[in-house]
Amino acid sequence: MDSVPSDLLLYQRFEQERLISRISSAIVRCNYEQLDEQIEMCLHWLAEFVDSDRSYLFMIRDEMIADNTHEWCAAGVSPQKMYLQNLHLGAEFPFAHQIRHHQVVNYPNIAALPECCAGERTLLTQQGIQSLIAVPMVSNKRLLGFIGIDAVLKPRQWNENVCHLLRLVGEMFTQALEHKRTETLLKASEARLRYVFETIPTIAVQGYDAERRVFLWNQASEVLYGYTREEALGRPLEDLIVPEQDREYVVEAITAWIEQGAEIPAAELTLQHKDGRLLNVFSSHVMHTSLVGEKELYCVDVDLTPLKQAQKELEKRAHFDALTGLPNRILLSDRLNQMISSSRRLEQLVAVAYLDLDGFKQINDLYGHTLGDRFLCELAKLMKHVLREEDTLARIGGDEFVAILGGLNSLIDCEPVLKRLLVAASTPIQLEGLNLRVSASIGVTLYPLDDVDPDQLLRHADQAMYQAKQAGKDRYQLFDIQLEAEIRQKQQSLREITQGLDASEFVLFYQPKINMQTCAFEGAEALIRWQHPERGLLSPAAFLPVTEGHQLELRLGAWVLRQALAQMQAWHDMGFDCPLSINISAQQIQHPEFAQALKTLLDTYPEVPKQMLQLEILETSALADIESVTPILQQCRALGVSLALDDFGTGYSSLAYLKRLPIDCLKIDQSFVRDMLQDSDDLSIIQGILSLARAFHLHVIAEGVETAAHGRQLLQLGCHLGQGYGIARPMPADQLSAWVHNDLPNLCLT
Repeated sequence: MDSVPSDLLLYQRFEQERLISRISSAIVRCNYEQLDEQIEMCLHWLAEFVDSDRSYLFMIRDEMIADNTHEWCAAGVSPQKMYLQNLHLGAEFPFAHQIRHHQVVNYPNIAALPECCAGERTLLTQQGIQSLIAVPMVSNKRLLGFIGIDAVLKPRQWNENVCHLLRLVGEMFTQALEHKRTETLLKASEARLRYVFETIPTIAVQGYDAERRVFLWNQASEVLYGYTREEALGRPLEDLIVPEQDREYVVEAITAWIEQGAEIPAAELTLQHKDGRLLNVFSSHVMHTSLVGEKELYCVDVDLTPLKQAQKELEKRAHFDALTGLPNRILLSDRLNQMISSSRRLEQLVAVAYLDLDGFKQINDLYGHTLGDRFLCELAKLMKHVLREEDTLARIGGDEFVAILGGLNSLIDCEPVLKRLLVAASTPIQLEGLNLRVSASIGVTLYPLDDVDPDQLLRHADQAMYQAKQAGKDRYQLFDIQLEAEIRQKQQSLREITQGLDASEFVLFYQPKINMQTCAFEGAEALIRWQHPERGLLSPAAFLPVTEGHQLELRLGAWVLRQALAQMQAWHDMGFDCPLSINISAQQIQHPEFAQALKTLLDTYPEVPKQMLQLEILETSALADIESVTPILQQCRALGVSLALDDFGTGYSSLAYLKRLPIDCLKIDQSFVRDMLQDSDDLSIIQGILSLARAFHLHVIAEGVETAAHGRQLLQLGCHLGQGYGIARPMPADQLSAWVHNDLPNLCLT
């Protein structure tokens, strides 16, 4: 009798693991273009498994706004995705409060929610929901969204196992969506990578169009194949470097890739030098679709001649560890490369597990190295025995081992092997009447999810192993691939911005502000630009976000202040006095020495009227730490400069806060101005801001005046000051005076 519940529990666990494996395989195997479709299919499977009527995914942007991005509904249940967009996760809803604090929401009976949840109960009842569970999706302590299930046709109660299942599925979706976001960011660096390809000294990179004609031939290709760039450009690939007997096959293979998507795998090839010599190269290939829809083939070739010579040297040495008989580091490297090549061909995963024994040093210290060596031999046999036939276990020194696990379709496939390794490593071994026992800490990374070279894979697994030790030992720990990639990308961007600042590549542009009723010039806003040597003129959105919170943000801010005051002095000397507003970052305005630094700069330019300088502070920056910011703003105002609250209406102002801040001007955010002609809500917001400005005796200026129609509407509302493309685009300093005298008199917004 007792066996029935146990059998049922075992069956349910088996079915749940099958579901997790199925979902993981679907997500891992699909490309990013199919990801949304695959996620909704997985939601279907999930809903059927837990007996729910609707399953869904919400993604969160700007920390407070949730969008229903993915959904599955049972027959007879109305879809809600098209309605559940731009939802504000306000603190007044307990549901939103729990999600924002990374807590699970479990409502088994919506109708029975307490009175404090009355508003929430009404909203959920309107959607026909009788029961729900929602689990937050978190990456690196950052809330990305939440995954949930609803009961619509009848109320249901789900247990903790369902919560756990939702969390696991949410983590898989989170990883996939974050990888998709990373790919988008990587595409933005294509121009920079092209420069690297052109100049990298040891890797030959070529680019061919759909007719296989050369359009990219870097310096390393000149060295490897003997053709100069001028000789190669425009010539077909097969006429340059392909041996005559292989040309027909190469043309057919490239044509099949272009027309049918039959990818050419990376491999060792025999190609031809200009002088007729045959070359052994390792060639990788990427097919790219240009912005105009044309196919481009990129080949990355590495000369294998030095490697072949090194292989001959290595063949003279032993490939196995003398003590344990396991493969050594040399053979491990060879096996890992083979596994990686196989994974590319078969589209499977390879797990690299770095294993370090816990407590082995004490055995050596207490009983000597001879007994310690015998212990390692016995332990190596146990660990090798629990691996599969296709796996490799190597000893790379001391009590450190590496296991390579191939033929994996998902992370779940390698978990049983890792658990067996932990059990084997902790098995007691009897030697000379002693019962000896250790444990193991294992770090794991997976290729190609961790798409780096083999040496880097080992280093990443090593890093994860140390995390396993710090977490308590006798366990395995996965390497955080996404965090590593983001850190590398950010560090590279910060280095490039620093170099650009040192090389004087940054400039200021100036966007005029006018009285739209009288066409009187009211001043300009200073806007930073990066005159990048390869990418051209870059807007702040291309480089400022990465500096947020970094010391470089303060350095850029100080540069903008100095440059703007110097320009005001230069204009003053030529008889053109221009009031100027400057954006100040949150980190700048919260710095305790900001006011003193501003005073020092103002004293450096005594002929610049201080009242002509205005500091623009983002609404969110000013209110994030109002207690510390307010005294600094008061000190700045005491110097004679004016203060404006930028992007007003997008933050979380209250009337009390607005009253406390020593500001002179409100800037209406361009998002409201841009859509006010079609969106009555935006129009109402602008009317409210204007009323607030009048109530607090503040100036007000509208950003984003894109057309004359926007200007006329603002004037009807009583807003006279504006800036935007409908008035003038940001321009270099030497053009502003001419615009004021020549173009502004002819401008008509009324």
